[in-house]
Amino acid sequence: MKQFANQIFVKMKGHALMSFFLILICGCILFFTLFHWLVMPRQLFRDSTSTVLLDKNGALLGARIAADGQWRFPETDSLNEKFITCLIQYEDKRFYRHLGVDPIAILRACKHNMSGNGRREGGSTLTMQVARMARGNQPRTVWNKIVEIFWAIDIELTHSKEEILRLYLSHAPFGGNIVGLDAATWRYCNREISRLSWAEMCCLAVLPNSPSLIHLSRNRSELQKKRDGLLRTLHENGFITEEELTLALEEPLPDKPYAIPNNAMHYLDFLSKKNNGKQIKTDIDSRLQTMVQRLANDYARSYHNSNHIDNIAILVLDVETGNPIAYVGNTTDMSVEAWQVDIVQSERSPGSTLKPFLYAAMISSGEITPRQLISDTPLSINGFTPSNFSHTFSGAVHADDAIVQSLNVPLVRMLMQHGPGRFMEDLKWLGMNTLHYNEDHYGASLILGGVEVKLWDLCQMYRKLSVQLQSKEKDTEECRLTKPAIWYAIDAMSKLNRPEEEAEWSQFRSMKNIAWKTGTSWGSRDAWSVGVTPKYVVGVWTGNATGEGRAGMTGVGYASPVMFDVFALLENSEWFVKPTTDMETMVVCRQSGCLATENCAFTDTVFLPSVSAQTTQCPYCRIVHISTDGLWQVNSQCVTVDEFQTKQWFVLPAAQEYYYKTKHADYHVLPPFREDCDYGNADQIDFIYPEHNATIFVPRGFDGSLEHVVFEAVNRKPNTVLFWHLDTEYIGKTEGSHKLGIIPPKGDHVLSIVDEKGNRRAILIHVI
Repeated sequence: MKQFANQIFVKMKGHALMSFFLILICGCILFFTLFHWLVMPRQLFRDSTSTVLLDKNGALLGARIAADGQWRFPETDSLNEKFITCLIQYEDKRFYRHLGVDPIAILRACKHNMSGNGRREGGSTLTMQVARMARGNQPRTVWNKIVEIFWAIDIELTHSKEEILRLYLSHAPFGGNIVGLDAATWRYCNREISRLSWAEMCCLAVLPNSPSLIHLSRNRSELQKKRDGLLRTLHENGFITEEELTLALEEPLPDKPYAIPNNAMHYLDFLSKKNNGKQIKTDIDSRLQTMVQRLANDYARSYHNSNHIDNIAILVLDVETGNPIAYVGNTTDMSVEAWQVDIVQSERSPGSTLKPFLYAAMISSGEITPRQLISDTPLSINGFTPSNFSHTFSGAVHADDAIVQSLNVPLVRMLMQHGPGRFMEDLKWLGMNTLHYNEDHYGASLILGGVEVKLWDLCQMYRKLSVQLQSKEKDTEECRLTKPAIWYAIDAMSKLNRPEEEAEWSQFRSMKNIAWKTGTSWGSRDAWSVGVTPKYVVGVWTGNATGEGRAGMTGVGYASPVMFDVFALLENSEWFVKPTTDMETMVVCRQSGCLATENCAFTDTVFLPSVSAQTTQCPYCRIVHISTDGLWQVNSQCVTVDEFQTKQWFVLPAAQEYYYKTKHADYHVLPPFREDCDYGNADQIDFIYPEHNATIFVPRGFDGSLEHVVFEAVNRKPNTVLFWHLDTEYIGKTEGSHKLGIIPPKGDHVLSIVDEKGNRRAILIHVI
């Protein structure tokens, strides 16, 4: 009976003990649950961080110091195994076996501190150090140590060991204003952690233990002693060989902190506006970035010495992603004025760089064929009188040649046909974000650079041409530029013949196939060159960020050499494939490029966009009657059927012919009418300046008086007298060269000319 009672007692005692431990465990769980929710912050660290820029491989391109003046990179998301080995061997050998507190280390610290040797030991684990850092590095008192213990246990319960290590490596002090391992590796070793030696890792591993006492610039012997001691510990525990130990001990300590890399500095400043304090992964190729930046600096130095041109910007885009693989906002030479201005994101006048978009837009809408003739004669629109770069006229040029030669007057005529407002919508579809005003504000100057654009937007617009042309999807109604039209624009831009600006074109002939366009703004303030291939877009701007123009600075002379040098750094790619969908064969006049009629003597059957079927038929070819000797035009009123021959003849309007025949030796001028057959022909005379409905601005001289406006006309028949009238008033006559200077009164008028045969031509003009 007694034995049975003892068994009952033992069982009751066991149950009581189990109950006690169960209550204890539940109490601990309840305590730490309440502690976690009532005491622990929801986010351990709220310190500001540096903005960090990485290249496509994760290498550091540059960084900006945090708001509190510390080099503190955003929390790391990776751990280096070798460095973790160094850290744990030095700071917390039982890190993976404790729950935030190491009783053995605490007891050892207590014994050491009571020995009275003057140096104190804390016994803190890595987790306790994280807790101390998260609490703002409170003074090392017994109370704070107790609080750190509870914090450390909570951190262990809510974080994995790897997360705790990442927190430590991101927030540990490394001396001075350097916080976190990532910043320390660059400041002390000038490279990423994966490229450090055992000696360098050990040096960094011992720094957080006493960052204020041990520093590169002071107590170096103490730092080396700690580093070497850790190296020997690694050797004793089998982490490094005897040879590795010997070599590591011979490595000197770093001399002084390095500057953080500052590649793609303008890109970093641009991105940090929306990503301040973040780590930004980019598609930048650091090797290419370095070479392109060096290229920009070299050219800027050369241009400064030769023509006081200080600034250059270069942008290289990957067509597939649209992201930069090299971004040079400006020269990095700090001796140059305005070097810190990011030109890639600055609004500047684009010069002629928008012209290919208009050409493609008009082909897309069926307004012109790719080779259609465009008038190139003097033009005035509301007082705006554009001129070509050469200050000459061709009479008429094919549309694609107008793009290749970047002729201003034909492109202004094309813009007025297409409509400035409509073209603005085309530009917005392409990605232009700097059209701040309405079409009345820009008017005809829109196509000549009378607007502002960013190099970033311009390159993205050219990229869209490449993307759209290579797309496998069928063009939709939303596509303002169709694949066939883009292909013709690309084809025109890939031609080298650009006589509008002086350049040594032979230097470009060996280059890879590139579609490119140049631009020079008014007053030579901006020089541009943009090139596109199926894989890349390269945009270059040269000039002065201050807005100062420089005589002789042109896109082809200054920006293009830089652009071609950048393309030389890029790999080759296959060329664009000419589209076959939405294309069909058509017969065009070889001379005018328009759809052919039965009057066209020379025709070609070509593959054109289907929409070209709605363009204008050739208005220049006509049937004429020529005397059998070929010297005269005749008609049935003065000759019999057997006395003339019928021919197909290409005839331009008189004003266009006046210029065209001087540049085209193969152009055959119609013979004059024989005297007895000439009964009048209005096509004989035409105005060169002004045109119908032109607005005429009467200038004033230096003394304030009004000056003459020179009107000009042409007559196909030499030595013919023209009689000039303004409204009903006779104002003079001309012979040979038909130029007449007058001061017309303000208002609307009818300007007319009449020749000796009674042929009359009249236009309306508005004088301001």
